[in-house]
Amino acid sequence: MRQIIVIGVLLICFTCMGFLFWQQEMKYVLPTPVPIGYSAKLPEAVVSLPTTNSFPNNQALYFHFFNPDCPCSRFNLKHFKTLKKQFETQVKIYAVIPAYADFEYAKEMLDDESIIVIQDTDDALANACGVYATPQAVVIDSQRKLFYRGNYNRTRYCTLKESNYAEIALTALVKGQKPPVFNAFATQSYGCELPNDL
Repeated sequence: MRQIIVIGVLLICFTCMGFLFWQQEMKYVLPTPVPIGYSAKLPEAVVSLPTTNSFPNNQALYFHFFNPDCPCSRFNLKHFKTLKKQFETQVKIYAVIPAYADFEYAKEMLDDESIIVIQDTDDALANACGVYATPQAVVIDSQRKLFYRGNYNRTRYCTLKESNYAEIALTALVKGQKPPVFNAFATQSYGCELPNDL
């Protein structure tokens, strides 16, 4: 009888550990499920930005889609801040918080008064840019054409320099080059789903 109890307790412990491992690690290694009816936004397509926010005309925009409750967004925060410092004089930078997320908590995590933080009411900006997961980077040129939409890096902690996709795209933009062509690791979303209706 004692052996059965011990085996039962061990099974419960291993099941709980497996569930926690899935919740915190493994599910973010897999691509985020693509929403039904999703239509990808291709580079150089004109982006119709929502009118709820007044974005400057004739200026390149960089949107950082950030969810303070998403582990992937938190891991990526240091890299985003590095990019912000590197490109803030050349593009207008926004941190975009999902409609359901805690806006004040997000601002506290970003911890930078110079970052323009906006709440994406009804996920209108995410829908316009083709974003369905966080973290994601979106770069729009001064003509309101999509320059880049995708991941920051192939690795979770943005440690692989040659796959710093957002940085490569921003560098190409400020140099006046064409949008870079990346593989699926750049454009296949990984991270936390946005509960939107694309």
